[in-house]
Amino acid sequence: MRKFLNFCLFVGILLTDPPTWGSGSSSSTTTESIAVERILQDIQELSHPKYHGRQAGTESGWKSAQYLVSRFRSLGLVPVRRFGEHKQNGTWFQQRPHTAIQLGDPAVVTLSPLDSNPSSMPRSLIPGQDFLPVLDSPSAKLTAPTVFVGYGIVDPARGVDDYRGIDANNRMVLFLRGKPSSYPRWVTHEEKAAIAQERGAVGYLTVTGPLVDRYEARKGLGSIPLAIYAASHDVRPIPGAWIHGKVLDQLLQATQGSLQALQQAANDTHTFQSMPLPILTHLHWESRFLPGTLTNVIGMLPGRDPKLRDEIILVGAHRDHFGKQAGLDFPGADDNASGTAVMLELAKKLSESARLPRRTILFVSFDGEERGLLGSTVYVSDPALPLGETVAMVNLDHLGVGNGNLTVGITRLDTTLVQQVANQATLGDKVKIYGFFPGGDHVPFYEAGVPTITIVSSGSHPHFHQSSDTFESVQPETLSTAAHFLYSLMTRLADPSH
Repeated sequence: MRKFLNFCLFVGILLTDPPTWGSGSSSSTTTESIAVERILQDIQELSHPKYHGRQAGTESGWKSAQYLVSRFRSLGLVPVRRFGEHKQNGTWFQQRPHTAIQLGDPAVVTLSPLDSNPSSMPRSLIPGQDFLPVLDSPSAKLTAPTVFVGYGIVDPARGVDDYRGIDANNRMVLFLRGKPSSYPRWVTHEEKAAIAQERGAVGYLTVTGPLVDRYEARKGLGSIPLAIYAASHDVRPIPGAWIHGKVLDQLLQATQGSLQALQQAANDTHTFQSMPLPILTHLHWESRFLPGTLTNVIGMLPGRDPKLRDEIILVGAHRDHFGKQAGLDFPGADDNASGTAVMLELAKKLSESARLPRRTILFVSFDGEERGLLGSTVYVSDPALPLGETVAMVNLDHLGVGNGNLTVGITRLDTTLVQQVANQATLGDKVKIYGFFPGGDHVPFYEAGVPTITIVSSGSHPHFHQSSDTFESVQPETLSTAAHFLYSLMTRLADPSH
């Protein structure tokens, strides 16, 4: 969720000398041979129903890892092994035990008005349309009165307590997504769910209010429910659901209220008072916890220069998505079959060059990004090649949908040459540069001191974290822009002249 709500991302460059590999052609000429058709084929394969959304730790997730190995082999990449070692065989996989979660079908959420009007009937919500269960929820079969706790923030140091004046014990709490504009720090969904659990709630609902700021509006953040997790993989939260804002608003208006009025009251953190709502909430579903294996897939393109081949450029894209939940398949075509497919096309172009890059390039298909950056965290804790020799980590995510531009950003690298790289790829007006973004697989690398680069497509991603993120929604032109820019970028990073 955070990676979408903070789509300010980053790209960067260290070196200015023109590339020396390839068959003597310039980067702009070489990029003409980038085939969007191949990228689309990989996206179509990875978003196929046979992979059931590539959830980390599932058999389907493992099948997607095997597909990546077959593609890496076909592109001439090799398993990781250190230069100078006598080890003959490397490994494609980095694996850890992992528990996947699957919510069964049916998943039921019913909202019932608590009034004497006989026309006020219970509203049974439709999964994927009116609500989505929070995907790491335990099994639920409960009915409880609902209390509104604003944005669900408790911060004594700043004098904010959205639970002030209300007893949440054995209640269903409703909190708004995001934060008031006057509140200085971002608050994650995980924090809010944990606070609700600490205050004794038996479950919770979250909703996006109608009052969004300009940034949220530009990103297309509406009132639709999104697939999310509520806690780290080793914490068992209380059950929760994200409900559609229009559904809640209709119910409130039937009982003399509105969602906008509730949000306006919550926006004033100094005067806000939590309150009971005339709503009875019922949740019912079965959750299965499935022991499995988290699998990163790693392929290497060894550098040709004896002096520089120990320096690493790591290109990563997460492969996992949400799997099959509450009777819905989450194909994850844009998120992130698109980044994975662009990475594969980059690997093909670099490995087919007449002269390989001077630096070594490591291609990593991360698992478990949706569960809290698990795959990238595992890699940083046990890197295939030393982090101290990693010149930059390039993260690719959400490259298939948007307004045709790229959002790029950078940490610990010089940004001055990004426009030059974009111009070289004839994309000068399509690259927008930003700074650090607090969500994504680059974050563990950044925290470990590695320079990071992330590239995403700009604009609204209307199918983000929804079952409608299908192959049919992917935009070939956006993929082409991303692939051409990435290739131009990599010619600078991977083949410096000294």
